[in-house]
Amino acid sequence: MDDYKIVLETTPAVDQRVFNKPAVSQVGAVWSESSDFEHLNSKHIQIYRKNGQTQIVKHYFACHDSLQYPLIFANGELGWHPGIERMRRPDRGNNRPVICEGETIIATTTATAPNDIIDAENRAINKKKRKRNTVSCREYYCYKLQIRDIDQSMLLHIGRLLQQYVVDMYVKIESIRLDFHRGRNKQAQLRTEIYQGIVDSISSGESSSSSIGKRIFLPTSFISGPRDMWRRYMDAMSLVQRYGKPNIFLTVTCNKNWPEIQKLLLPTDKVENRPDLISRVFYAKLKQLKDELLKKNIFGKIATYTYVIEFQKRGLPHAHFLIILKQGWKMYSPESYDRIVCAELPDANQHPYLHELVVKHMMHGPCGTMNPNCPCMKQHIGCKDNYPKEFTEVTRHSHNSYPLYRWRDFQQSIIVRGHPLDNRWIEVLPSLLHK
Repeated sequence: MDDYKIVLETTPAVDQRVFNKPAVSQVGAVWSESSDFEHLNSKHIQIYRKNGQTQIVKHYFACHDSLQYPLIFANGELGWHPGIERMRRPDRGNNRPVICEGETIIATTTATAPNDIIDAENRAINKKKRKRNTVSCREYYCYKLQIRDIDQSMLLHIGRLLQQYVVDMYVKIESIRLDFHRGRNKQAQLRTEIYQGIVDSISSGESSSSSIGKRIFLPTSFISGPRDMWRRYMDAMSLVQRYGKPNIFLTVTCNKNWPEIQKLLLPTDKVENRPDLISRVFYAKLKQLKDELLKKNIFGKIATYTYVIEFQKRGLPHAHFLIILKQGWKMYSPESYDRIVCAELPDANQHPYLHELVVKHMMHGPCGTMNPNCPCMKQHIGCKDNYPKEFTEVTRHSHNSYPLYRWRDFQQSIIVRGHPLDNRWIEVLPSLLHK
């Protein structure tokens, strides 16, 4: 077998927050991009029989998963394949029993030869009928990864192998989506963009005609594609054009020690090996926060908002909100800033629980001479977030700049990570937590 190595190289031309290496040990996939249709569809398992014949098992064959992961599917359970129909439920008006009329695939326990399974696979694929009541690849694996009270499957508790399984199935889902958009009929609908691609190639100095006009264009309907990301960016900018500049920048992060996460872990589970659990709990918390913002108006009445969910290099998700308040609720004075945000340590006698949380989660660093190796230190010269802050008795506001929040000197400090820290090290947090 050939030997390969991977070099993670970053350049100033790309976004370092996106392309630099992760800070934790995770399983990832190297996805080769090419305009060669056959090259992109080459992912398969090849079986060599005793009689000298070979059999190719494509990633959309039902037996692919059990061949790829024999430790997970030790009994040869079949995975997703085209033609699985949805189950009809009796509570939807037809009063019929729950049945499933999917494509019949011969079970591995009754098959007499490998050709029996392969032939059944090909019959399901060759129908090429995309019905509304069939189960997509994404829906199937969402079902497989669902958390259930009574679940005898060990799929979610196989440790690091679950990471590889999830990544592999995601590549399968994206490959199927790309196959759809790469199809000749779909690309024919984008012929004006193909023409524009030819013009762009010529204007950029492309001299080889063999590489002109063979590009695959992804429409805005392809999630996370270049056109989809550009459309989302333009939608966000149109909100600013209509409603004005954002008033609040809010960040919510995931905590792996949340009780909702810890109580669902088995003694042998590790948080980093349960991305399904982390994502579900964080999304539930995010929905709860949106209810607080939009229905309970904890920051005032909101005109519009936008947000993005990102995954940190440590593997945990977080979300950034940009919020534009309605007229009458916008912040124009230091007093209005103090109504929304606070950058001071809560009173331990009046708010003991909040004091404990702030000390544990909202204290910056320490960095600087106390800890030169802190991630916020830029080449060991200074903190990129300018901590510690200067003591300030009142919040200050100036035109077209960030407000200078109030960091008062209470002549007290607390021990955090072995160092005495005061109010100057407090991260900004919502004032409503002090109420």
